[in-house]
Amino acid sequence: MLDSLKRVGEREFCWVHLDDPGSGDVQELAGPLGMHPLAVEDAGEAHQRPKRERYGDVLAVALKTLWYVEDGCEVETGEVMAFTGPRLALTVRHGHADPTVEAARRLGEDPQMLRFGPVAVLHAVLDTVVDSYTEAAVQVRADLTVLERRVFSPEREDLTEQIYSLKREVLEFRDAVQPLVPVVQDFAGPHAGWPEEMLPYFRDVADHLHRTDTEVRSLDELLNSALDAHLARVGTWQNDDMRRISAWAAILATPTLVAGMPSGLLPSAWSSCAGACRWRCR
Repeated sequence: MLDSLKRVGEREFCWVHLDDPGSGDVQELAGPLGMHPLAVEDAGEAHQRPKRERYGDVLAVALKTLWYVEDGCEVETGEVMAFTGPRLALTVRHGHADPTVEAARRLGEDPQMLRFGPVAVLHAVLDTVVDSYTEAAVQVRADLTVLERRVFSPEREDLTEQIYSLKREVLEFRDAVQPLVPVVQDFAGPHAGWPEEMLPYFRDVADHLHRTDTEVRSLDELLNSALDAHLARVGTWQNDDMRRISAWAAILATPTLVAGMPSGLLPSAWSSCAGACRWRCR
C-alpha cells in the first residue's frame, strides 16, 4: 500500500479504505499521509461525535452511520472517518454499515466527479450516509404510525415500554443527525476551501440533511404526544376500573347490612308499621 502511495502522479490521488482497524494499522499510514497524532487516535477508536477537524493539509470528518432494524424496531449505529489530503483520501469504518461501497459505485457511475480530487470521495461518502438517514427516517415514521393507531384503538394494551423504546432509538438517531448539520452547512459555504463547482453538490446534501433533521425532530415530538395520550388513556382505564369496583362493592354491601341488623329492632319496627296501616284504614 505504501508503495502505491509513492507512485501517485501529480494529477492523481489515491483512495485508501480500512475496516475496523486498530491504532497500529492507522499509525502505519500516519507518516505518508502526514496525519496528526490526534487524527490517528480518532481513526483508530470508535465512539466519535460527528465533527470536522483540520490538521494542516488534512481534513478529518467523523460521521455516524445508522440503519433501522425493522424486526426489533432498533436503530443500529456505526462510524466512518473520512480524511482528505492534497492527493489522498482515507476512509475508516467501524460497525456493520459500510457507506464506502455505495460511494465507490456512485463515483464509478459518474467518473467526472473524480476530477475534483479527494473531495469527491468525501462528498460521495457524505451523500451516501445522509441518504441512509432519510431511508431510516421513513421506516421510523411507518412504525410510529402503526404505534399511534394502537394507542388510540379501543383495545386495552399497555404500550408504554414500546413507546419508550422507539423514543430511545429516535434520540440515538437525533444524536447522529443534529451535530452533522452545521458541518455540512460549512461544506456548502463559500469558504469551504474546495473548487466552486463542488458547492452545489454539498448544498444538495445539506438540503437533504436539513429535511431529515426536521423529520427527526417531528418524530421526537410525536412520540412525546403519543406517550402523553397513552398515559392519559391508562389513567382513564384505571378510573373506570375503580368505579366498577366501587359499584360492585356497594351492591355487595347492602345485603350484608340487612342481614346484620339486630333482631330486637324488628318487632318494634313491625308494630309501628302495623299501627300506621290500621289508622289509615279507619
